[in-house]
Parts: sequence; C-alpha cells; structure tokens
Amino acid sequence: MTTSKLVKTIVLVVLLVAASSYLGSTGRQIGQLGDAVLVLSVRTLYPLLWVLLALLLVAVAAGLVAALVRPLWICFVAFALASLAVLLFWGRDLIALVLALLYLLAGLLYSRGVAKGLDERIRFSVRPIEENQTALAIVLVIAVCVLFYAGYAAQLEREGFRAPPFVMDIAIEVVERQIGAMPDLTPEQKEQVIAEFQQLFEQQIDNALRPYQKLIPAAVALILLGVLTTIVRLFSWFPALILKGIFALLTACHVTNVVTETREVVRLVID
Repeated sequence: MTTSKLVKTIVLVVLLVAASSYLGSTGRQIGQLGDAVLVLSVRTLYPLLWVLLALLLVAVAAGLVAALVRPLWICFVAFALASLAVLLFWGRDLIALVLALLYLLAGLLYSRGVAKGLDERIRFSVRPIEENQTALAIVLVIAVCVLFYAGYAAQLEREGFRAPPFVMDIAIEVVERQIGAMPDLTPEQKEQVIAEFQQLFEQQIDNALRPYQKLIPAAVALILLGVLTTIVRLFSWFPALILKGIFALLTACHVTNVVTETREVVRLVID
C-alpha cells in the first residue's frame, strides 16, 4: 500500500470513528430523556433530530469505508474502532457492551455485503451500498431505543411514573373552570382546592399505573422504535444520493480513480 493510499484510508477510518462517536453522544442524550419524551418540546425534538443526523453521518461514512477501503480486513478494523467509540459514550455496562458488539457485527456484515455486491457488478454503482445500509441503520436505531429504555426504566425506578405535564394542565384547566363558577370561594380557597386536586390526581394515576410501571418504558421505546424505523426506511435513498455526489467529487479531485479491469469468466455449458 502506497503512502498516499494509506493516508486516504486513515482519513476514511477516522471519519467513520468520528461519526460513530457523534452517534454515541446523541444516543446517550436520548437515554437521558426519560419521561420528557412524552412531551413534544424543544428538549425532546432536538435530540431526536441529532440522532437522525448522526445516523445519516454514519451511513455516509460507512458507505465510503465499505466501498473504497481495501483489503476488506481494514474495513473490519474500522468498524471495530467505531464500535469502541460508541461504547465509550454509551457506558461500560453490559447493555452498552452488547449494543456495541451488535454494531460491530452489523458493520462487518455491511462491509462484506457491499464488497460482494460491488465485485459482482460490471460497473461501479452505489446500489450495493443502498441495498445493505438499511440493516445497519435499523441495528443502530434499535441500539438508540434500547438506550432510551434503559434510561427511562432507571428513572421510573428512582422517581416513579409522573403524569405528562400536558395531561395535568388539561385536568387543572377543567377544575379551574368549575370552581370559577363558585363566587363564594376566595382566591386562597380556590388555590387550595386546585392544589388538593393536583395531589389527588397524581396519586390516582400513580396507583392505577403502578402495576404496569415496568411496561411503560418498553411501550414508549417501541413507539420510538417505530417512528425512527419509519423515518429511516422512508429516507433510505438519501445517504446513497449523498454518496453518489461524494464519489463524483472525489473522482473529479483525483482522490479516487476509475479503473477498468478485464476478467476471465468461467461457465459450464452444454458442448
């Protein structure tokens, strides 16, 4: 391997590790959302958008590595380093280790599938990358949702389930309208009634959902998984489109070259 090729290979590997590190960071933020995900706000919307951006960056970087880095064992090393990078952000517990190993396995299968698809084609195309990237993206989405589940379950164990603020606001608004029609109550008495109602309402929700508390994080995580998976599938063409433009730019800048090879094909036919 020439020095120029070695430097370019290292750059591509670093890009994959950097993108994976960013995914690890955003995944950790998702794990810390807890019950805040039940409220559609900037606090929840931004982390979800950053996760989608991280998935896009990983898809692009992984496509570059799988398509351009050879021999194939260097791709395996690249995904091993990427898996180690996400592990450093996701934590050093058993769940994070299993998720990092799943990422490594998915990366190895992805790079092997892309390499095989490119070898079987007569002309270079991003189609093998597009065909293999969905499975890698789904594995990463599952990993993010498992991180969310682990964080939310830990929060419920510490604090118990709390009704989403918008539910409480609606209930209090109804009570305020009802006591507003009672002119014999002073403002202090109205505030006391609202406070007692809020405490009673929270207690009733806690009593009703306590038997199912362990199922709540799993249910919310499954909903989040469905949403992210749908988005990934709908925009599965986008990373391939970006890669197509990047490959054209790399060729124009003479970072990559188009090589034409002549191969002998051996077939069995009837004589």
